[in-house]
Amino acid sequence: MTNIDMNAEAASAGPNLSYWQLVRRRFFRNAYGVAGLIGCLIVILSAVFSGFIAPYDAETKDRRAIYSPPQGIHIFDQEGQLTRPYVLGFREDMDPNTFEITFVPDPETRSDLALFVTGDEWQFLGMSFTTRLFGTTDGSFFHLLGTDSLGRDVFSRMIEGTRITLLMGVVVMAAACVIGTIVGVSSGYFGGRFDMLVQRLVEFVKSFPDLPLYLALVAILPRRAEPMMVFVMFAAILVLLRWADLSRELRGKVISIRSMDYVRSAVAVGASDKRIIFRHIVPNTSSHIIVWATYQLPEVILLESFLSFLGVGVQAPMVSWGTMLNQVRDFQSFAAAPWLMAPVGMIVLSVLAFNAFGDGMRDAMDPYSND
Repeated sequence: MTNIDMNAEAASAGPNLSYWQLVRRRFFRNAYGVAGLIGCLIVILSAVFSGFIAPYDAETKDRRAIYSPPQGIHIFDQEGQLTRPYVLGFREDMDPNTFEITFVPDPETRSDLALFVTGDEWQFLGMSFTTRLFGTTDGSFFHLLGTDSLGRDVFSRMIEGTRITLLMGVVVMAAACVIGTIVGVSSGYFGGRFDMLVQRLVEFVKSFPDLPLYLALVAILPRRAEPMMVFVMFAAILVLLRWADLSRELRGKVISIRSMDYVRSAVAVGASDKRIIFRHIVPNTSSHIIVWATYQLPEVILLESFLSFLGVGVQAPMVSWGTMLNQVRDFQSFAAAPWLMAPVGMIVLSVLAFNAFGDGMRDAMDPYSND
């Protein structure tokens, strides 16, 4: 879409539509971007209301179900009649040839499912609640995605892990965005010796190979520190090396913007640097910052999951998708309990959703993109 086409679209839409209203209108015409937005909302709501959605607390143990496989939800009874949803328990069975312990459904241990049941206590905004989205009517355990080596419910831990993983992504993305914006805008606007010194710093930061440096920096984190302190230091390490790309990109955009007529006019009438930056420069780079943030968030999610999978990221008892995958680092664990790979599904969903949302925002904000 050219500038002429976008002007024609604005004229046909009416004279009262602002730029952001046009962006919103174009975005909701993009089915791929809207699908990504829906996926992002699912992930975000799962993180915010994880205590309500998860049937159990992340550390609740069912000691009678170690490495128990997932329980399927049934809506037909043994006679084939439609009934309320229920799950069947398992009983252990031994293979007479290999002596391997297997789990087989036990029709004698049926548990009916219901919505809004009483369960483990959870906190939200400083308030305590005991109502869970779903569970069994008799209070017995059930495990949609099985259990781990300690009998903890995988589905509950996966939902709880969404909070930590997404919090890490948002914190790192927001901090890197703020630092990169301040450094990039000020470097491009003021120029001169200040620009030269800042760009040498950016080049120094970008000269390090990411993954080896991440592993080296994370390795110096104290293992005996509190999990929250490790979380904060881990986030700071990720921020340390992720702001440079945005600052370099914004510097180039600001250099081109400061030569525009409206900026020159503001300088000519005596506007202060602060007013020019916050009224003319930053608003005209906001679309680039927003698109950069939507692409940065899934990258941080992947990086956190990878490093936590290696055991050098988020530490127990904090639960993230990476720490859950840390339990299946060898083929024996994977063969014994392949359902422990369930967090991979949430990682894929979140990465695809945020990337699709970022593509939709880029197309909506770019006047030269094709509808």
